[in-house]
Amino acid sequence: MESKGESVPIVPLPEASAVDERAHAHSFDAFIRGQFRGLLQFLRARTASEQDAEDAAQESMTKLLRYRESEPPSAWRQLLYRIAVNVANDQFRVALTHHAKEHVPLDGLDIAATEQSPEQRAVYEQQVTQLTRAILELPPKCQRVYLLKRVHDLSHAQIAKRCDISVKMVEKHLATALAQLRRKVGESSADTF
Repeated sequence: MESKGESVPIVPLPEASAVDERAHAHSFDAFIRGQFRGLLQFLRARTASEQDAEDAAQESMTKLLRYRESEPPSAWRQLLYRIAVNVANDQFRVALTHHAKEHVPLDGLDIAATEQSPEQRAVYEQQVTQLTRAILELPPKCQRVYLLKRVHDLSHAQIAKRCDISVKMVEKHLATALAQLRRKVGESSADTF
């Protein structure tokens, strides 16, 4: 009981916005932890290797941080997977245009100038864009098998092991991919890249 002359100290409560921010940050962290495995599995079907899938998952979650405050928690999952698709597509484009295995150092070599005309360069870039678009339209399994063969130069047996399918299925996916690409971009472009 309180006597007449004594006063009870008033302890200020934390501001509602500070509590909300901490709760929001905690729910975002919990969301990220809860989504990682599923996102990684999703990306395995869309990337060339386990490392690429892990990199894409990490990059996707990092990019989602930008939207933590501006988007409601109910939108985070859909946004995360949209970001992940874009990151995987970006990885594919980089792999397609940068053939790291084929890199040869040119230091000390005499090289004759073989510059393309602007028209030739434009035609080439148009073909790459058209082929990239066609590859992105392939079914995910066909796309993955095609990229493992064309970009990463794996054997049919290596692809079968990595994708956990038979060599016959690898051949089927490659045949399907090539047929669709030839239909969309023509014979020479599909075989060139």
